[in-house]
Amino acid sequence: MLIIPAYAGTYEDALKSSDMVFLYLYTPDCRVCKEFDKTYNQLPKQNKDFKFVKVNVETSYGRRLILKYKGRFVPYIILTNSRTNKSVNVNHSCVMDEMCLLRAMKSFQNK
Repeated sequence: MLIIPAYAGTYEDALKSSDMVFLYLYTPDCRVCKEFDKTYNQLPKQNKDFKFVKVNVETSYGRRLILKYKGRFVPYIILTNSRTNKSVNVNHSCVMDEMCLLRAMKSFQNK
């Protein structure tokens, strides 16, 4: 799966076109982010209900998003429901556990 770099407005466009959005905030030199990329690339195949957006926090757009969601580390993952206007950050301990991520996504969908 090819990951296309996000441009300003990508997250907002995803919110307009999909109810559920998986926002992944990262930095290119983050070792944990590079490891998480393997899992991230598989998630769209396992959950078609989410639109997946990956944003580099070293860009001005990425900095705005991580500040908006009060992120303090990367990788930082936000699940957003555009219908209900609710969002939740995924616990950092869950990031490297694919099953934990899938459970978090399923649980968020059912709220």
